Amino acid sequence: MIVITGFGPFGAPGSVAHESNPSERLALDAGSRLGAHVEILPVSYAAVSNAGRLFSDAELVLSIGVAGGRREPLLEKQAVNWKESAVPDIDGTVARGERIDSTGPDRVQTAWDIDHIAAGSGLGISLSAGTYVCNALSYSLYRHHGNACFLHIPPAEHLDLDAGIGLVERIIACSMSA
Repeated sequence: MIVITGFGPFGAPGSVAHESNPSERLALDAGSRLGAHVEILPVSYAAVSNAGRLFSDAELVLSIGVAGGRREPLLEKQAVNWKESAVPDIDGTVARGERIDSTGPDRVQTAWDIDHIAAGSGLGISLSAGTYVCNALSYSLYRHHGNACFLHIPPAEHLDLDAGIGLVERIIACSMSA
């Protein structure tokens, strides 16, 4: 089973994903086209903390999140064991600078052949998923699931939905052939 995740709306009125989160629409539409299982996650540190174990039966997991400052989609090679943000998650939690997992390593990497997949899908690679909920999800997945990766997409005005669906299809195809 292939699992694709996206995030639900979050943030202050007028923010990049307040009314709807572009990662949600992309995950739902790409998942439908690929016949994948889709999970829309709340933008919540608590909700994503165990995601790596929740999807343990999946053949592969591709998680998608929106990064407001980006203009192009990028695959996240690693995640750090740190959460910090002035912006609260949807539960109202503001991470003031703390480890995600007190016993975990400082950083973890995807097990995917990220260079092969990025080249095959026409993508760049990022070495920082930030320190917000996207990073916390990536950390859980990379630490506890052997076949997962995180895709950060730009706001909707910088990525057409059909182009995004094609991109997800290429990523999945490349990951299965690597």
